[in-house]
Amino acid sequence: MNFQLSADGLSSPSLSVGQVVHHLAASVSGKMDRNGFFQTLSRQLRVLFHYDRFCINLYDSEREFLNLFTAADGTVVESLSNTRIAHNTVAGLAISSRKPVVINDLASHTFGKGPMPLSSVGLNATIALPLLINREVIGTLHVSFVRQPDNVIDILNFLIELCPVITTFLFAVLTEERAAKSRDARTAAGKPREERSNIQLESKLLETPQMLKIMAVARKVAKLDIPVLISGETGTGKSMLARWLHRHSPRREENFVKVNCPSLAPTLFESEMFGYAKGAFTGATTKRIGRIELAQRGTLFLDEIGELAPEMQSKLLQVMEENAFERVGEAESIGVDIRVVSATNIDLAEAMAEGRLRRDLYYRLGSVVVRMPALRERKNDIPLFVEHFIHQFAGEYEIRPPRLSRAVVQALYEHSWPGNIRELRNVVSRILLHSLDSAVTADFVSEALHQWDPRHPQAQQVQKAAAPSIEAAPCGAETAPVESTPLLTLEENERAHIELALRQAGGRISGPKGAAALLGVPRSTLQHRMRKLGVNG
Repeated sequence: MNFQLSADGLSSPSLSVGQVVHHLAASVSGKMDRNGFFQTLSRQLRVLFHYDRFCINLYDSEREFLNLFTAADGTVVESLSNTRIAHNTVAGLAISSRKPVVINDLASHTFGKGPMPLSSVGLNATIALPLLINREVIGTLHVSFVRQPDNVIDILNFLIELCPVITTFLFAVLTEERAAKSRDARTAAGKPREERSNIQLESKLLETPQMLKIMAVARKVAKLDIPVLISGETGTGKSMLARWLHRHSPRREENFVKVNCPSLAPTLFESEMFGYAKGAFTGATTKRIGRIELAQRGTLFLDEIGELAPEMQSKLLQVMEENAFERVGEAESIGVDIRVVSATNIDLAEAMAEGRLRRDLYYRLGSVVVRMPALRERKNDIPLFVEHFIHQFAGEYEIRPPRLSRAVVQALYEHSWPGNIRELRNVVSRILLHSLDSAVTADFVSEALHQWDPRHPQAQQVQKAAAPSIEAAPCGAETAPVESTPLLTLEENERAHIELALRQAGGRISGPKGAAALLGVPRSTLQHRMRKLGVNG
């Protein structure tokens, strides 16, 4: 059999399919790689007929998502996301009908909100075929043209015969990928996904020029047992640096115990930090190990130490000076062997002057003070963080990461980022959600960035749209229907309001200038709502 394809191969579709199979089998005989498979297939198709764009989508039937198998061959369609909802697409038609779809005038067709993305780049005709295995659609195959070819029927008949073969190879490639992921998962066993993601982000943090001086200090102090105080605005990555210090210290094999100081009520401080003996008080039916004892021979991370009440600060200082503590209900002292790392977003000098932070505790905690810069001070790192969060979310949600245009990246670069890395993470999450059914544009990103900034005109427009004024109509007059505007849920409104108050308070929760005072609620109430709504202080 002659395995060399020729331009007149469409006249014998069965023979041409056999020749394509031969070339595909030869290319994937070693490693089943999706890029190699797709490139081999596209080369063979180009021999048989001309096309302007060729791509394969994978179909997630549970979520009704389309994921681009790999980068399309031919015309680039910037407005077409790598992952999108199948509804109101040509692929969706092929999936729902389980039959080939041929459209010869894309410009005259509309799906969903507007014209088809293909027609916006001059593609006027397309063929879409479902890829089925065991009567289940696993994807779609698409070839598109600037002008519908005269032999479109021959091309369609050939692709109909080819698709079952393509589906078999596609299934093999995906099976090999799943096996590889399973092997990687076994290798990384014992480390939660979030921890692995943090480690990846930490390694990228070290590579940025803006962080070289800070990380040079961090590398030195990581090897020593001296206390480290990390300062910086909220959302700058203080917790991330604290974990990095632990992972690169001699204590890395032991526990890293994080204590969220604002959440500690004065009445529960001793039982939380020191633990208690059985029968120490009503309800103490068993012995409890405190946070300090959990961190024994490891690292104790005191997050937002500036929010700790003065009476609790004195108890903590006593433990650090004596290197010992007593469980509640016991008289026996327990020796302490821990490394203390703390973090705060408050102005340290101001807090000590006002008496909110004990000077003697500061001198104990701040043998070395490391300041984390705000994101606006490290603008060149923004593309790095954007890329990391996009791939992190895409991996978690099992979708293809969207392509971001230069205008979108520029809009992200120029933003002042009052919420720092945490705000950037939230914006990237919104971008990913938006990309499922719409193009990610600079206008959308600008709206997402300024939605909750009351000083920005776009935020005022959003607020007016959310609460439209309705003038009373004369009695008996017909009233025009009010255009409905999507409303945020109560939880979303409350979360946004709390986050705005935290930004205006510089991340501070308590005190006369804290978020609780701005909102007119007790600190404990605010902390309770923050925990319930998933707001990080």
